[in-house]
Amino acid sequence: MTTIYRVATAYSYDSTIGRLQRRQAELTEAQDQLSSGKRVRRVSEDPAAAALAEREQARMQRIQSDQRALEAARRNLELAESTLADVGDLYHRAKELIVQGGNGALNASDRATIAQELQGIRERLLALANTQDTLGRPLFMGLGIIGTQGKPFIDTPSVGSTETYGFDDRQVDWEGIAGGPAATETTLPHTMDGQRIFGSTTAPGDDSIWETLDRAIIALNNTALTPSQLSGELGTALGYLDQRLDAVLSARGQLGDWLNRADAMQAALKAREDYHIEQQSELTDLDMVAAISRFQTLQLGYQAGLSAYSQVQRLSLFQYLA
Repeated sequence: MTTIYRVATAYSYDSTIGRLQRRQAELTEAQDQLSSGKRVRRVSEDPAAAALAEREQARMQRIQSDQRALEAARRNLELAESTLADVGDLYHRAKELIVQGGNGALNASDRATIAQELQGIRERLLALANTQDTLGRPLFMGLGIIGTQGKPFIDTPSVGSTETYGFDDRQVDWEGIAGGPAATETTLPHTMDGQRIFGSTTAPGDDSIWETLDRAIIALNNTALTPSQLSGELGTALGYLDQRLDAVLSARGQLGDWLNRADAMQAALKAREDYHIEQQSELTDLDMVAAISRFQTLQLGYQAGLSAYSQVQRLSLFQYLA
């Protein structure tokens, strides 16, 4: 028994149009992929690849956060190094002035002029010791600030005491927290221990730079001192000043080491970032050569289908009989 199926012309047309629309949708999808350069643009396209790509993106964000923190620390360290370079220059100038002040050929007026320049150096050193970073944090506060003024070094009048070199009525108090944060494999300190660099007002035999300069300034202004006493006081000031200069050189050496480590850490973080970018690219990026070939094939097939349909749709039974 033979079964005969009748296929209506309208159904044939509808079926052909449906296939052409599907081809057009595939062509549009291929064109969108070429425009974006991405194979996976939505989770539904490849859930596994999308999940893995999201994990790589999270890792890159953590690395970028580490890079920003490292760059902030680098800026602080560079600022600290530049500041200590200025401090070292002032120390050397102070040494020159103190040595000059011990010259027996100078009179009281000459020594007063030298003392005045030393006073200016003292004030500039205090400002440098309280240098702040871009966020307003003192560079030399150590582990923090315990005072209310937000500065590690505060110049305050004191009750005053008569020293062998004269009457001292002021001192610079340390209001930071001694010590400093340690460097790790991915982070560097943002601050340094200012007490170690500039000295202490309490530790015996370790006068701060301001006490040292005060010793020289008061001695130079004290006309009652004998040449021998003046020479002794200035010699003591020079000895303390050498200690402070050694501390500055040591701190600059530490900063140089940290900056070298920052370069190595930056290179390592960049390598890790490039690796995760490559991994994400392999998961989501489009193979452009294959995609272009597929697009051209789809385009050719779609155009051929349109051309054939335009010829067939004009045919009817009457046209065929005619």
